[in-house]
Amino acid sequence: MIQYHSKILANECRDMNDIRAEIDRIDHLVIQLLAARFEYVKAASQFKKMSLMCRLKLVLTVC
Repeated sequence: MIQYHSKILANECRDMNDIRAEIDRIDHLVIQLLAARFEYVKAASQFKKMSLMCRLKLVLTVC
């Protein structure tokens, strides 16, 4: 799992460069997490497709 460990705490930043560097690190992790989440969304869509196909077959069989 992706974990965040700051190199420097917010109240320890000496200047905007320190702040920008830490924000960039956080942004990179957020993007990695969103990419990982999207993989689960894609996997879920396969289950939803299968479930829909099963329901359609049931309806068509009954009709």
